[in-house]
Amino acid sequence: MWTCSDMKKAGWSKLSSTLWTAVLVTLIFVAVSGLFTGGQNIINVIKYRIQFNGDFKSYFSDSYSNSINSSPSVLILNSLQGMIGFLTIGAAFFLINPLGVGYAGWFLKNRQNEAPAGINPLFSPFQGGRYMGILSGTAWKYLWMLIWSFVASLCFLPLYGVLIAGIFAIIFSKGSYSGSAVSMNQSELLNRMWDSFQNVASTFIIAAVITFLLGLAGYIVITLNRKYAYFFTDFILAENPTIGAKNALDLSKRMTFGIKGKLFVLDLSFIGWWLLSSLTCGILSLGVMPYTYATYTEVYLDRKAELHI
Repeated sequence: MWTCSDMKKAGWSKLSSTLWTAVLVTLIFVAVSGLFTGGQNIINVIKYRIQFNGDFKSYFSDSYSNSINSSPSVLILNSLQGMIGFLTIGAAFFLINPLGVGYAGWFLKNRQNEAPAGINPLFSPFQGGRYMGILSGTAWKYLWMLIWSFVASLCFLPLYGVLIAGIFAIIFSKGSYSGSAVSMNQSELLNRMWDSFQNVASTFIIAAVITFLLGLAGYIVITLNRKYAYFFTDFILAENPTIGAKNALDLSKRMTFGIKGKLFVLDLSFIGWWLLSSLTCGILSLGVMPYTYATYTEVYLDRKAELHI
């Protein structure tokens, strides 16, 4: 049975000789993935410069805000931003997700070949009739992740129940004093309502905090469980793009059965590197990301050998 340290050592031993090629491949992958998001951010900067116009305080004036937001320049930028938003969704579906399979495939090629893999494996999903199988596989994977994310969000239903009960408690406390409102002025009525709310506020706050924490814990457990269940899908599709969407997910679930906790611990072991990367404004991530994927590749190949796949 593999250990995190063994897999990381094995991944680094293979990656170290081709590190700069891996950095270049990662740079291309990150640049393509962030192209549309970056375009939206640039439009935001331009739009806010037009809106603020060097005067931050006047932006909060209704007349100023309405006149600026209805200006032709801002309207055009809003339309362009909406268009880029739709393009981003389409790019994620048709381009970025398949490219992620190519990124995983690059590390498989680099691991299995004696010579450096080069850049071409990154774009292999778009070559040789592999695209449709990979596209359907990634779409099926992210559809199920979306479904499970919705299921996980149901863990917050008790919190919504507590919040609704708190609102009704305030409404009913108001109703209980409405009959005697003729003998009280508005200030007295509000004071009595506030006193009634304070009597139950601590109970509702404690209940809200508890249900929020329980809901958050349930949400995290469910989403992480499904994330690691589908962990090897990209590697499977990279090796066998014609396997079929359902078969790819089923095989990934079979391969990750019993090791989801270890995969989570493996990801936690990279936290120090990612924190260090944040101190370099993400520059170091161009080296950390290949290191993590090289390690994932070792785990994938080790698991395949263990299960005789």
